[in-house]
Amino acid sequence: MLKDNITCLILSCDKFNDLWKGNLKLFRQNWENREFQVFLVTDLQTSITFTDVNIISAGINTEWSDRLKFALQYVKTDYVFITLDDYFLINKVDNERIKHLVNLMIQEKYDYIRLFKKPTKATSKKIETENDLYNINLNVNYSVNLYPGLWSKKFLEFCVNNSRSAWMFEVNLNEQALLYNARCLVSYKDEYKILDVVRKGKLLHNAAIYFKNNPGIYDGSRDLQSYNYEIKLYIKTFIQEHIPKPLFKIARSIYVKLGGQSFTYQKSKD
Repeated sequence: MLKDNITCLILSCDKFNDLWKGNLKLFRQNWENREFQVFLVTDLQTSITFTDVNIISAGINTEWSDRLKFALQYVKTDYVFITLDDYFLINKVDNERIKHLVNLMIQEKYDYIRLFKKPTKATSKKIETENDLYNINLNVNYSVNLYPGLWSKKFLEFCVNNSRSAWMFEVNLNEQALLYNARCLVSYKDEYKILDVVRKGKLLHNAAIYFKNNPGIYDGSRDLQSYNYEIKLYIKTFIQEHIPKPLFKIARSIYVKLGGQSFTYQKSKD
């Protein structure tokens, strides 16, 4: 039974509470017959309640990693499913597939299975006995990331020792995995298909279109992100995925000098 092995943590903060209702509505619709505990993790105390989801308030001014560390106290299972408030589940989840992945983690002592393909540069050798499962090259930045995934609780506890924002926490995860000697996989099967909803506090255009075509999911009042920003984001992602590492470092330096923000660049300077 999944309830005996995993707990779900949806990481958020009070500034994003307008996303909670829609996120959970799609979560319920698309992950039926789930029996495991679900916690929504935020910073401030809130009057918002849900009958099937417990809210954990970690405290005012807590960094992202501190909220996760606080929430892990409430996790009684050995494995954790992590997702974020602005990742809306838009396809049905196959419970049997998730059970299979969790059982694989238990039997083969894997610490992390990413349910999102990118970064594809980190995809390594295929697991021959499995469908669409590959080893992860942990030397690649963001090879372990905060897209939806299954984690061992012990690995998560190892990663939250330092107080960090979500962005700096994520950019350091591959190094934490190397230090932990974590066994990590990526699935190419799209077990948890998401709609990416927000960047820098504003709705992405694909999300706005989805909400227009599917009324009753999001009724907030966030501004739309600019096309200019989304084009830059697309170009940045394309470069990260396709340009060789030496050229990428040069392109990243130029990007930062022109006013862009790069957490991998910031990490390299720390």
